[in-house]
Amino acid sequence: MRHALILAGGSGTRLWPMSRTALPKQSIPLADGRSLLQLAAARTDGLVPRSQLYVCAGEQHRRAIRDALASLPDGQYIGEPTGRDTLAAIGLSAAVIGRLDPDAIMAVFTADHLIARIGPKQ
Repeated sequence: MRHALILAGGSGTRLWPMSRTALPKQSIPLADGRSLLQLAAARTDGLVPRSQLYVCAGEQHRRAIRDALASLPDGQYIGEPTGRDTLAAIGLSAAVIGRLDPDAIMAVFTADHLIARIGPKQ
């Protein structure tokens, strides 16, 4: 079964003072009142059911992430006890999702990019 993972870690030190512990960079409403995390979740619509969408971020950001994605069940939040960069987050998430679904196919998305639609050339 297909699963989507959004990586939403990082403290956003380059965005200080906008980004704080209580409001990490991925939760800041930067694009038309929506956060990059919310936009990343919207990009997964139609790719996987919401029941197969996971977010991995630091455990200290659980509340901010859950506030930004109110429809995300707590069991679909993979909290890193300590940030160890991208590879460790993907490995942890793959282990969690693989335990739930041994036949999982996992796509990885990021919550710190603004990706605009590109239309046909005029």
